[in-house]
Amino acid sequence: MITPKLIGALNKIKHIETASDIARVMSYSGIELLKNSPVILSTLNSHVVQLVLSNPKLPLRSCLEFFNFLRQNPFNKPDLVAHLTLIRRLYDRRKFTDIQFALNCIANDVNLRTSVSNIVSLVEDDTDDPIFVQKLCGMLFGVYADYGMLEEAIGVFDYMEKSGFKIHHKSCMTLLLALMRCDKMDMCFSFFRRMVEANVEITVHSLNTVIHGLCKGGEVEMAKDLMEEMITKGIEPNVFTYNMLINGCCIIGMVDKAFKVKAIMEQKGFKPNIITYNTIAGGLCKLKRYEEAKIWFFTMIEREITPNVVTFSTLVNIFSKIGNLEEANCIFEGMEKRGVKPNIVAYNTLIDGYSKKGNLDKAKWLLGEMEKKGVRPDIVTYTALIDGYCKKGNLDKAKWLLGEMEKKGVRPDIVTYTALIDGYCKKGNLDKAKWLLGEMEKRGVRPNLITCTVLIDGYCKKGNLEEANWLFEEMEKRGVSLNTVTYTSLIDGYCKNGKMTEAHKLRGVMVATGSIPNAYIYASLIHGEFLSGKSTEALELFSEMKQRGLVPDDVTYTVIILGLSKQGRPGEALRLYDEMIEAGITPNERLYSSVAGSLDTAGS
Repeated sequence: MITPKLIGALNKIKHIETASDIARVMSYSGIELLKNSPVILSTLNSHVVQLVLSNPKLPLRSCLEFFNFLRQNPFNKPDLVAHLTLIRRLYDRRKFTDIQFALNCIANDVNLRTSVSNIVSLVEDDTDDPIFVQKLCGMLFGVYADYGMLEEAIGVFDYMEKSGFKIHHKSCMTLLLALMRCDKMDMCFSFFRRMVEANVEITVHSLNTVIHGLCKGGEVEMAKDLMEEMITKGIEPNVFTYNMLINGCCIIGMVDKAFKVKAIMEQKGFKPNIITYNTIAGGLCKLKRYEEAKIWFFTMIEREITPNVVTFSTLVNIFSKIGNLEEANCIFEGMEKRGVKPNIVAYNTLIDGYSKKGNLDKAKWLLGEMEKKGVRPDIVTYTALIDGYCKKGNLDKAKWLLGEMEKKGVRPDIVTYTALIDGYCKKGNLDKAKWLLGEMEKRGVRPNLITCTVLIDGYCKKGNLEEANWLFEEMEKRGVSLNTVTYTSLIDGYCKNGKMTEAHKLRGVMVATGSIPNAYIYASLIHGEFLSGKSTEALELFSEMKQRGLVPDDVTYTVIILGLSKQGRPGEALRLYDEMIEAGITPNERLYSSVAGSLDTAGS
């Protein structure tokens, strides 16, 4: 009687014979003959593959050939056991590059992925070498970390820690970097803590990785505390550590604290380098402390620290921002004399500066120069020029430049389109502005709050309140958060067109949504009430404005004084005129003439 046990034994013998046949064919003729042997291939299964790969008589090179052949065969792909069998043979010959390849195959194939405990269990069925198991776990940890398989990597770390295996700091470093790349700073910090607890070797490089992530996320105090804690454990920070802390302070706008970190850095014997100086200069510029940034650079030169392209670009930016384009240009021209090639940032800063000043010939010349020097203009370059031409009212030139940038593969963005729409609105060409709004949407560029506000303001100035209101409602439907500027434009439009009911209603909506009316809105409402002949309501609004803590500016005073003068109320106009002067606001000639005229009329 044939029993299942006997059948199993016979199959096992058959598998051994098939594996021997394959090994013999491979040894004598290589993989090519096997490829053309459909009969042998049809007998392949997991057990046969394992027997072939573990056959000590089959050269390792032939094993790899066989393994790679199976990987390309859709019907006989090697399973997890086959991979681990090959890895074991490769380990015996210390072929770590090939082991890495086999582990990569496991990581890349969802059908092969399993828990590390399952992998170890399969390995231990075939070997009792604990060193191999430890080495395999270490390499698997590194592979998972490399591939960004974070949970799997941490799973291997857990297993190794519980098993008392030595965990290499380089693999941990790879995982820290992977966590940083995935923006998982909480996990990164937590894992670093586990490294410390597991007695993994902590280096200044792993410390710097975590400090960099914390600082990038604005957790400067936490980063500083971690550095100080690691010092007590014998991990000394380096110049990069301090520079990261300084950068972190500058990111969150705490430049004065950055100066304190620099002082500690110097006390510890570290000399601030070009990165230190550039970072602090950038931080000062971010806070618009341009004069201090300028002095800071002169300090750097005094200390014989050679400026680099970032230094020069920041200096150009400083002088551009304070309106000293002559000095900015002088520094720009001095870059090449010092052997520093101007970069895109330096060119863009100057082009933007000249465009804002209205010197578009110089800005256009710089565009040509940068192209000659091999610096490719980007969206910032073109948008600065387009905005400059739009503000000058030269829309033909702006449109031509838009075409040029598109020809060169630079796609216009929301800022570019908004500059053009604003230009058309200021020219009163609302049809073209609206067409451009539709065109940008067709190209996948969604209008933002600024774009829509510019167009609403344009419609209001043209008296087309129907279109302005339609666009306003569209913004609400799309869930765009409306700001004070948007409300101001539409309220002002209603007031100038005598629609005071709508203006007050919109102010009510504005307050209900949490936006606070500003002085300009009150000035618009006051002006509207005077236009409607309602001076009492205008004065009530003026009183309400002051009660809400809003300080009337020259526009508000001018509106109300002119309104009272025209309404034949010179006494009140004069009282507010005196109040305006006491507040330190200088009236213009038109206002003075109006008050004087109304007094003369009253006297006569």
